[in-house]
Formats: sequence, C-alpha cells, structure tokens
Amino acid sequence: MAETLLIRLAADAKGFRDWALVNEQGRAESPVQTGVPDVGVINATSRVVVLVPGNEVLLRSARIPGRSRQRALRAIPFALEEQIACDVDLMHFALGPLQEDGHYPVAAVERSRMDDWSELLLEQGIQAQQMVPDILALPLNGDDWSLLVDADNALLRRDPFQGFVADLDTFPVLLELFGERNELPAHAQLYGPGVLDTGDLPVDLNAQQSSPLEILASGWASTAHIDLLQGAYSRTEQWGRLLRPWRATAALLIAGVLLAGISAGVNYYHLSAQQEQLRADIEAEYRKAFPDARRVVDARAQMEQQLKLLQQRGGSDVSGFLVMLAQVGEVLRSTEGVSINGATYRDGRLDLDLQVDSLQILDGLKQALVAEGRVQADIQSATSEEGKKVRSRIRIQGVGA
Repeated sequence: MAETLLIRLAADAKGFRDWALVNEQGRAESPVQTGVPDVGVINATSRVVVLVPGNEVLLRSARIPGRSRQRALRAIPFALEEQIACDVDLMHFALGPLQEDGHYPVAAVERSRMDDWSELLLEQGIQAQQMVPDILALPLNGDDWSLLVDADNALLRRDPFQGFVADLDTFPVLLELFGERNELPAHAQLYGPGVLDTGDLPVDLNAQQSSPLEILASGWASTAHIDLLQGAYSRTEQWGRLLRPWRATAALLIAGVLLAGISAGVNYYHLSAQQEQLRADIEAEYRKAFPDARRVVDARAQMEQQLKLLQQRGGSDVSGFLVMLAQVGEVLRSTEGVSINGATYRDGRLDLDLQVDSLQILDGLKQALVAEGRVQADIQSATSEEGKKVRSRIRIQGVGA
C-alpha cells in the first residue's frame, strides 16, 4: 500500500503544525517535520489524512431511529440541539459507525472552522481523503483510557469515540471530578515522554515513540475513528458542487449540437468568454478587498469564508476557565446524584453537560452555585431519560456578564 501523508493542524487557526509519511501500520517512513509539507511530497502522495485539534471538536452520541446514515445525518442536529450551546445551524456534524446499543457516535465542529481548514489545505493544493480529530487518533488498550501530553495540553481518549483536551493545570481537576462520580477506569496508558498529574488514576507508562505525531499515527492506523469529511464536506459533495452549475449548460450544449450543430458551438464560445470575464472581475474585486491573499481558487467562496472569519472568530480565555472551574468545583463535588458528561468553555461561559437523579437535585445544584453571589447559573435544558434520571445543560458565567 502506498504511503500516507499524515498532517496535523495547529489549534486556533495557526496553520500547519507537523507532518510525516506513514505506512499502513502507522509507522513513520520519514522524519516528522514541522510546518507545511514540501510541494514534492504533496504532489507525489495520493492519500492525505489530516488530524485537526480535538479541543475544537465536540464529541457526543445520539440515538436515531432506523439504520439509514443519510437520515441520521439529517436528524442529528435536532437530536443534539439541547446539548450544544451554539446555534446548530452553524455546526457541521459527522457520524461514526452505528453501535450495538443503537447510538451513533457524533463529532460536531463549527462550519467556519471546517471552512478555515479546507481553505488552508486548498491554498497548498492539498486534497484530504480523511479529516480526523486528533483525540480519536490516540492508541487504545482495552478499557484503559489513553493519555498524551502535547505541549501545554493533555489529550484523553476514553473509548473509540469519546475524549477531550484540557490544559495541564485543569486536567487534574477534571480527573478529580470524574473520580468523585466513580467514572474513572481501572488504569490508563500514558504515551510519550511527558509528565502528567493523574491523581488517584493508576497509569502505565508507554514511551515507545518520542514524537506525538508518531503516537497519533499508530493510533489512527489501528483504531476506529470519525471522519469529518461527511455531508457538505464529503469529496462527493465537493465534486458535486463544482459540477452542479455546469449540468444545465451541458444539457443545453448537447441539445444545441443536435439541433443546430455549429451554431451551438459558436454560442457556447461566447458564453464561455463572458463567464471567464465575469470570473476575472470577481477575482479582481476580491484582491482589492483582500490584497494579502496568496491564491485565489474560488473568489466568491473565499470572500464568504473571510466574512465568516471576521464575524465569528474569537479567542480563548484559559485563565478565566480555571477561575470559574475553581468557583464551581467544590459545589459539584459536594452534590450527590450528579454525573458530569462533559464541559465546554467559551467567551466567559462554562457549559456543563450533566446527568442528575431528579429535578429537585438539579434545582438544588443551581441554588448552591449562585448562593455565594460570584456566579450566575441558568438551566439551558432538562430532559427526562430512562430510569427517571434527568439530562441537563447548565450555563455558568460571572455575575454581571
């Protein structure tokens, strides 16, 4: 099997991080190199897999009736609407394989971020065959959790389709919360040479490879994962979008050839010239608006992507997250009947995905959070599940925010 070009992108739209050529077993056939792959490597490689930052991808699961993946993909936004803080219309969803319990693993990411990644690859002439969250490329060893220290972050994979990324200071606090809910595994595997505070979680060291990308390559080749290139970002759909505007023109051209022969050919020539002129005019306007653009492939699409970037891109506030987590951590630990399914932090807001034993416990948790007057808490959703448990999302932010 031909070598695969494995590329890892940096978080916060900071471009290419590193890359290597790997074989079908996930072993590196070239040294790991930073930055953009060489042009010669790009042109000589037929298969490209891109690992994207896991801290920008939300991993969930949902039960969708039936076994049709296309219907499930259309229904997923409605099924997860109450579990996602932002507008689901701005999100892209990708499915993993249907599980035995009838649930689909789901990866959700902002469409603007997918557009950013697609544009970044397109500027270098790269066509990806797969796009996978880096969390889901960590190796797996039975029921053990997999851990990897990568710069200032810790990557954790809980099972084939669940995991998260946290900074090194926050990670022990999250593990403690899992431990309070008796949700920790018996062991965890720590890959690579990094040092990580895992508290009461027993850890086996597995330092066979020194490079994070080499470790992720072995996990990508040996485990299941979720490919983000689905739906509107699938290769079939991308080709369809390129060809769709030409279908009517092609039909008219064939009819014209049958009916008028040479006359249709002359008309087609004039239409093509007008189209090229219009495309040139659009490109000229784009370059006026964005003089730093290095490569213009589809001026209209790139203009829309640039506008989305200006409207939606924002930074992260790690220190604010730590302060807020410290404020609410003691309340969560002391409240019985509460399980934490996940947590997201953005724009000064901490969204907790919880499962509680009753609505009374949920209301008591809210009252305890706001008792000291340092934060305000709003119950975004509360849904009864089997066994009379309640699935809820609580948004926590500073008073006056």
